[in-house]
Amino acid sequence: MKKIIGLTGPSGAGKSTVSNAFYTLGAHVIDADRVARFVVEKGKPALFEIETTFGEQVILPEGELNRPALAEIVFRSPEALHKLNLITHKYIIEEIQKEIEDAQEPCVVIDAAVLFESGLNELCHSVVCVTAERGLRLKRIMARDGLTIRQAQDRINAQNGDDFYVSRSDFHIENNGSSDALLAQAEHIFKGVCCE
Repeated sequence: MKKIIGLTGPSGAGKSTVSNAFYTLGAHVIDADRVARFVVEKGKPALFEIETTFGEQVILPEGELNRPALAEIVFRSPEALHKLNLITHKYIIEEIQKEIEDAQEPCVVIDAAVLFESGLNELCHSVVCVTAERGLRLKRIMARDGLTIRQAQDRINAQNGDDFYVSRSDFHIENNGSSDALLAQAEHIFKGVCCE
């Protein structure tokens, strides 16, 4: 039977680094962000629903999603973000379930910032959250995504606090130290869950 690990935490905490560590250790990693991009591609039902809800200003002239325009709306309004999630989560879950079924590896990791909000945690045997200090997260988000400090703060403010993730997870990794310490924690958890 496949073991399914949910990997979550706020933006800029270091989920990608932990996800890569799990992949190196032999897991099949499903990046929910990649799946989310796939389900809103041109011609997909989710994109039509997004346009119907948020208007044609979130669609580029060639018919693709205008991500910056949509981000500007949803990261400044919890209500708008909730509407977007109601649209996309059902399509994302459906795709992830297909990928889990098709995976050949005995251990599957679902890397998802909105693991709990989307209901993806219901598919998991264990959940790991990664957190980091706010200042570190701001720097990482700005460097990674080329955002201004205001845009990075909006993104952080639109997400839940650390307690939300920690209280709902089986394992907690704090990523305020060295990358070696982070990878050691990830390996310890992975072996405990997938190699028992």
